This record gives sequence, structure tokens and C-alpha cells, in this order.
Amino acid sequence: MKRRLAIAFAAALVAATALIQAAAAAPGVQLIPTQKAGWPDRGFVVSLRSGQRIQPSRFTVLENGQPVLGARVLPASAVRGSFGAMLVIDTSNSMRGAPIRGAMDAARAFAARRNLNQRLSLLVFNSSNELLLPFTRSQTEIRSVLARTPGLAGGTHIYDAVGQAITLILAAHYQTGAVVLLSDGADTGSSLGLDQVRKLAHDARVRVFAVGLHSKTFRPAALQQLATVTGGTFSQAATPADLAGIYDQLGLKLSNQYLLRYRSLVEPGHPVHVSVSVAGIGRARSAYVAPTLLPPSFARPLSSRIWRSEITLLVMCVLISALISFALIMALRPSGSTVRRRLSDFVTTVGAGKKDARDPLPSRIFEGTEQSLEQTQWWQRFKEILKLAEVDIPPVQLLVGTLILTLFVAWLMATFVAGILALLGLAVPLFVRGLILYRVEKRRRAFADQLADNLDVVASGLRAGHSLVGGLSLVVKDAAEPSRTEFQRVIADEQLGVPLEDALTLVARRMKSREVEQVALVSSLQRETGSNSAEVLDRVIENIRERQGLRRLVRTLTAQGRMARWVVSFLPLGLLLVITLVNPTYMKPLFTHASGRVMLAVGASMIVGGSLVIKKIVNIKI
Repeated sequence: MKRRLAIAFAAALVAATALIQAAAAAPGVQLIPTQKAGWPDRGFVVSLRSGQRIQPSRFTVLENGQPVLGARVLPASAVRGSFGAMLVIDTSNSMRGAPIRGAMDAARAFAARRNLNQRLSLLVFNSSNELLLPFTRSQTEIRSVLARTPGLAGGTHIYDAVGQAITLILAAHYQTGAVVLLSDGADTGSSLGLDQVRKLAHDARVRVFAVGLHSKTFRPAALQQLATVTGGTFSQAATPADLAGIYDQLGLKLSNQYLLRYRSLVEPGHPVHVSVSVAGIGRARSAYVAPTLLPPSFARPLSSRIWRSEITLLVMCVLISALISFALIMALRPSGSTVRRRLSDFVTTVGAGKKDARDPLPSRIFEGTEQSLEQTQWWQRFKEILKLAEVDIPPVQLLVGTLILTLFVAWLMATFVAGILALLGLAVPLFVRGLILYRVEKRRRAFADQLADNLDVVASGLRAGHSLVGGLSLVVKDAAEPSRTEFQRVIADEQLGVPLEDALTLVARRMKSREVEQVALVSSLQRETGSNSAEVLDRVIENIRERQGLRRLVRTLTAQGRMARWVVSFLPLGLLLVITLVNPTYMKPLFTHASGRVMLAVGASMIVGGSLVIKKIVNIKI
């Protein structure tokens, strides 16, 4: 019995000695800069060792020995969201039994000391971290979580747990925060190190108050270092029962802190020594360098530059003009189709030759221009190409629109990029022409692909006793476009008295199809000699199918060459535009110096020439 009393007395003596040493080592007043103060406004959290309440009149604040401007001292409990405390408790297997129960009793003792505006959180750790209680002021939630004993597991990752606790405090945007760490062992494999945790704590203005519980595996070095580098304190408990007293004192200390705010009068760039004295308790000092003021920026924000740029103004002008033009066209366009107008397409009606006074001026200008061009051969070919391409835009309007767009692109490139790039406006009519020819070629290719099947139907009709025109009529009933339209035109011409071979020759010229020319020859032979047209058509169909197979083979073999043509043609232009946008000064000599312009002209001519040569190589006629 005497031996047990002696052991208990020795343990109590050790705990008391640890508390006395911790209190003696801790300064009477501590200053912690807050996160939310921006110079020249300064903010500090003043922490007193004893945790007692002090009147604001007992605080004296000096910067470089001079009083500061507008110093205000408020209890942290009076400022909502100013302070957060994170309890971090070791839940490794070595804490089983009395240690973990003592730790939870200590956590409840700490919570009993907190003020109403102080947020509290609980994080437990072993080989991993688990947040049991997010930051809250709810006493009900705190009691509910602290009443339960957390589960235990292997591992003691002290640095990782402290790093996560500091990160959570930083994310909560408190004026300052504190981590109360409890462990009975040494760190066993954290991914973070002491230097990383120290930097996190410094950036977040967080102190770590470390509490060590004596055990067989206890190594106080890590806890002492964490407390030292973060400005906190280290306490050691000999038994689990001693933890409650240590946490009670820490809770009292952290619940009674003060927020100090003032405005600095020191000139930018000068070192500053801050001294805060509390009458009858002590003094704390801190130092910093007043930040240098950045020169005022007169640059407008990106959104303002976009809306006020010349390009945006130009785009808005174009859009507004287009909307106004569209509104005028919709308002002034002639009324819908009438019976007289529909009949005038087939017969001469009274007043058909008179001008409709309601036609707007643009329509009269377009009609007059078209009438003046009707006598030229190229205009007739142009209209025929547009019909083949199934372009619904009137030819005059298409020409005028292309001209306007060409001038606009040339002006845009010359004004905002470089004068020589106005030549890029010439790409507009080339693009329009290429698009029309592509649609025409697509239509002709579709006609050629359908021709063999359509001629099979004609040959079957001839064997069934139909004439060649009758066989074509069978094709018109079931054929797809464009074959239906073209053969329907042939039948219509034949009914109007045009010889069948002449009508087929016209389709062959429109579709550029030598096979249709052979069909026209068959029609001529049948009319003149009465030959077996079905058998001749079968030979024509065989030739068509063989030629189609050869054409597909050639197109497949030249696909890489056609793709290489477009890559080689557009890659230099794309690089020129990208580099000009990324680094305009790098490409500026090409646009401003005479030699650079010559190089651009030579390069453009070589690109166009190379593209035409590749086109000539891969365009194999079958």
C-alpha cells in the first residue's frame, strides 16, 4: 500500500513539474498575425499565458517606438468567426484502454472552456486521418461526438494529421487558429515532414500546442519540435488522468484571446518592430517589413478591353447593319405569289411586262444588272453551274455579296493585321467558287454512281417491249436525285420535239459523262437502223461498272495525296496566324520591311503553285 502511494505521489509530482515548466517556458504575452489584415491595416491575436480577462485600457501598442493610429482591442469571443481550435488525437493501438478514455475526457474538458464564438473541430489519426467533427459552434454536436470513443488502428502519422488540421483551419478563413495535438508515440511514416508542416502553419498563422502522454513507445522529439517551430507549447502528462488538467488550462488560455487592430504609419519598404505591452503581465514583440506599394495599374480589365476594342466595335456595326438590312428587306419585299404571277411563267398576261411599283430599289437594281448580263455567254454558263450546284441565291446577289465580303476581308486584314495581308481578301471569291464546284462535282459523281443501275432498268424495259423513251420513263419513276431530274429533262425535251440523242447529249455535257454519250449513240442507232438496243446497253453497262471500279481504286490510291495537298497548303498559313497572335513582334518584320513582304509574296506563290501541282498529279481522269 505504501509503495502504491509513493508511485502515485511521484507521478503527480512529475505532472506538476511538467505544468510548471511549460508555464515558465511560455511567454506571458504572445502575438500572432491574423490572416485577414492587409497593410497598412494590421491585425494581431494577443494570447495571454494565464488566460485571464484584461481591460483594453491596459494594452499599449508601439511601432518603432511610436504609438499607432486607431488601436482597438476586442475579446476574440466578441468577434464571430475569428478563431478556430482543432483537437487532434492519436488513435493508434498503443492508446487502447485508459489512454483513449483519458484523451476523450480531456477533449470534453477543453470544450467546456470554449467561448460561444469559438469553433471547435475534432480530427483523429493513426495510419490515416478521420474528421469526426467539422468546425462548429453547436454545443449539442460537440457533446454528441465527444461522448463516443473512436476506433483504434495501427500507425502514428503525426505530421500528416497536423498538416490536414492546418489545411482545414486555413480553408475556414479564421483570423487565427490553434491545433491541440495529443500523442503517446513517435511519428511512424508520415508523407509530410517537419519543414512542410512549419510552412503550412506559418502561412495559416496557426500554433500547435502539443501534449505528450508518457508510454513505453513515447518519443517527445516530434511533438516538441512542432510546438517550437509554430509558436505553441509542449506539455507532458505522466498518466491519462493528467490530460484533463492540461486540456483545461489550454482551453482557458485559448478561449480568452484578444484581437488587436490598428493602422500602421510606417512608410512602405521600411522595417517595423511591433511592441504590445499588457500592464502587469508582460510584453511581446514582432517584426515585419512594410510592403512596397505597387504602382497603380491603369490597364483596363480584359472584359472592358474586349467590349471597347475596335474589332468588337466593327463586329457590332456589321451585326447591327445586317439586322437593319434584314428588317428593311422583310418590310419592303413584295407580297407573296399571286395567280397572275404564276400564270406569267407560262403565258403572256396583261400587265406582265409592267414593273411592279412595290418592288424595292435593291430588287430593281439586281434585275437591271441581270438583264444587262443576259447577252454574255459566261453569264449563261455561270447560271447553269449555279443550277447544277442547287444554289438558291440569285446569281446577281451572289456576285454582289461575294464582292462585298471580299472588300470587307481585305479592309479588315489591312487595318488590324498588316497591309499586305489585304491580299487574303482574294481568297473569298476563290472559296465561293471552290464551294460551288464542289457541289457540282458531288452531283455529277452521284449521277455517275447511279447510272449503271438506271441503265439496267432501261435495258429491262427495252426487253419488255418499251421504247428507249419508255425505258427512261420507268427510270424517272423510281430513280433518286440527280438522275430523276436529268432524265425527266430528257423526256420533256423529247416530248417538245427535240431528238432523243440531242437531249441525251445535253445531259452528257451537263454531267460530263461519256457513258451518257454512248447511250445517245445507242438511241441514234436504234432510230436509224433498228438495232438490238438492249444488248448494246448491256455492253455499255459492263463498261460503266468496270470504269466505276477503276475510278474508285484510283480515288482510294490518291486519297493520301489529296489530304497532303490541303495540309501542305494550310499549315504555313495557320502557323503564320498563330505566331502572329501569340507574339506579334516576332512576325512584325515580315509585314513592315520590304524584304519581309517579298518573302511573304514568294512564299504565298510557292504554296499556291505547289497546291496546284499536287492537284494536277492526283486528279487522274478515268
